[in-house]
Amino acid sequence: MGYYLTPAHFPATPTAAFTETATPSPSPIPPTATSTATPTPTVTPPPPTPTLAACDEMEGQIVHDSFRSQIVGDDVAYRVYLPPCYAALERRYPYLIIMHGLGAGMDDSQWDEMGLDEAADIGYAHGSLPPMIIVMPNGNDLHSYNPYDYDNSYERLIVEELMPTVESRFCTWNEPGVRAIGGLSRGGFWAFEIMFRHPGLFSRVGGHSPAFFEEGPAPAFNPYYLVDEAEVVEGTRIYLDHGAEDWTVTTVRYFADRLDRRGIDYTYVVNPIGDHTEAYWASHTADYLAFYAEGWPMDPAQLPSCHEPSPPPEE
Repeated sequence: MGYYLTPAHFPATPTAAFTETATPSPSPIPPTATSTATPTPTVTPPPPTPTLAACDEMEGQIVHDSFRSQIVGDDVAYRVYLPPCYAALERRYPYLIIMHGLGAGMDDSQWDEMGLDEAADIGYAHGSLPPMIIVMPNGNDLHSYNPYDYDNSYERLIVEELMPTVESRFCTWNEPGVRAIGGLSRGGFWAFEIMFRHPGLFSRVGGHSPAFFEEGPAPAFNPYYLVDEAEVVEGTRIYLDHGAEDWTVTTVRYFADRLDRRGIDYTYVVNPIGDHTEAYWASHTADYLAFYAEGWPMDPAQLPSCHEPSPPPEE
């Protein structure tokens, strides 16, 4: 409300007789000070809001690739699932390496044929799964055995050959917090061997009916023994699962008990139906992806630009 002056605000006019008074001599007027303008503060404009190219793709794509391996002495094939709008948006994506099992016909096609890429598409379309890159390597002959020799191992092929190849050819976000590894059966064995022997390389690891063996692989390469003493970086997320009828029940439970003794947190799921088959793993691909991708950015605008180097790991 405004403030208004009324007659009551002014004093009454005096009624005394008029008296002439001397005019006072004028007082000297001090010089006027020169005013200095207040400098305008410099304001740094906020960074522009990232804008992404328009893209309405709802399905990703499978890319077939290979590299020449010095360890194998031959070409090693692998498949890569690229999320919807990968080419149009030009962002760096979190990525998962997921390995196949041991047996006839088990190679880089196994997860693809079990519908892992379709599960990723569905999750992305429903807004329940963030966009990611999924790498499905072919183990070649190295996958089938462990020579107890790092120089000639599948572990070394993954760490020193596959990962640098993928990170140079595709737009991956190359830091541990957005990097995961897992596998089924023998692939689960390899995932935990790599995680235990290269702590801090991945932030999450999964074994789906992982084939852990007391006999065979030397303790220095065997997750069955590595679980007792190997370093596990704080915050690393671990997932184990199998069906109630799976032959891996005994060894996986033993492995989980050893994690308990060390106070290492993990998720262990025993599904009431299922055994050591592709039908079981295929029915849980969405569960696996949800575990690996939990906490990763849902909005591609939050991902680093592919035109800039991958951000360094946070201290």
